[in-house]
Amino acid sequence: MTAIAIFPGNDGRFSTMDLLVRGHYEVHGEAMEESSSVPASYNPTRFSFHRPQSAAGASTSSARPSPRVTVAKTFQRTIFIAELVDGRLETSKTLTVRFSEFEASVVGITRKVNEALEQEELIILTDGQGNKILETEGTRGSAFWKQNARKVLAVREEDFLQLQGSKKRKLSRRDDNGLDAVYDQIEEVILAAQGLREVSTTIRELTELANSNRSTAVSLRAADAAAVKDAFACVVCKGPVVEPIVATCCQSLIGCLTCAEEWKKSSAFCPKCRADEFGINTVRVTGLSDALAALGNALWQ
Repeated sequence: MTAIAIFPGNDGRFSTMDLLVRGHYEVHGEAMEESSSVPASYNPTRFSFHRPQSAAGASTSSARPSPRVTVAKTFQRTIFIAELVDGRLETSKTLTVRFSEFEASVVGITRKVNEALEQEELIILTDGQGNKILETEGTRGSAFWKQNARKVLAVREEDFLQLQGSKKRKLSRRDDNGLDAVYDQIEEVILAAQGLREVSTTIRELTELANSNRSTAVSLRAADAAAVKDAFACVVCKGPVVEPIVATCCQSLIGCLTCAEEWKKSSAFCPKCRADEFGINTVRVTGLSDALAALGNALWQ
């Protein structure tokens, strides 16, 4: 807790304007008996400080101004009030709270939010993904809470428990599906490949061309060349596809294996159709390396 020093005025007495209700104060200095020159009707205040006459004379000659009272520094933070809607946290309103260094903690900020909302329901503070912010050494202090770039949500305990339960059920369903989910994805890829007859025909012709080991000039119109180039271009690096990856969410060719793995590290969405769970909706297609290499040499020169 920050200590505040309050100094007396030139007359050696404290002003009641500087004192707070229920505040705790300690008076430092040597006690002196009251001078007999003080009128009997004078009623001294509780917090009075009598300095030696030598000090009083020195202060009269110097006539220095009274020191200012030190005020504790405060900060402010925006808190997003969120509700659980269709299994997702949706922000409905915002709340700005002011706090001191002493109040900069999970417990302190939670108390501020409850006081501002004037409700008795238990509030849980989470990050933008719905993960609970714990009371730790890293979350104590203004350095953590004064950064508005970090989104903080205030969620009712009931909504928070429902959100955690839905996450656990989702993970459990993934584990129970096991190989059945993989087989379903393979079936989707096969169906998607059957729908791309023209692409399959082009791949077959290019494969035969590569296996023939002959130098054959292939002539394409500009429009046809652009269409083939777009179909076999990686949506991430925009270059020719190397080790192709097919997405079951949009049933189309996405791009290179390396590019897809790098994309998964920073995003959970499909780079082509923006569908969720891209990490489990991809299947690698093998046996087309020579054909795609020939296509790349022909169209990306």
